[in-house]
Amino acid sequence: MARSDMITEILEDYGYEPERFAITWVSSAEPDKFVKAVNEMTARVKKLGPAHSNAQAA
Repeated sequence: MARSDMITEILEDYGYEPERFAITWVSSAEPDKFVKAVNEMTARVKKLGPAHSNAQAA
């Protein structure tokens, strides 16, 4: 199992949408790719709206 799959599973266990997580590999020589990744993630999270966990406090 890949680390990103494990993180997605943990997010789901705590009641968060897995779409709130992404890994993008970007080199410091790729500023345009970094800006694109940040803008895409920002748009995705704005579309999802506020995070509401379904997990109960222990």
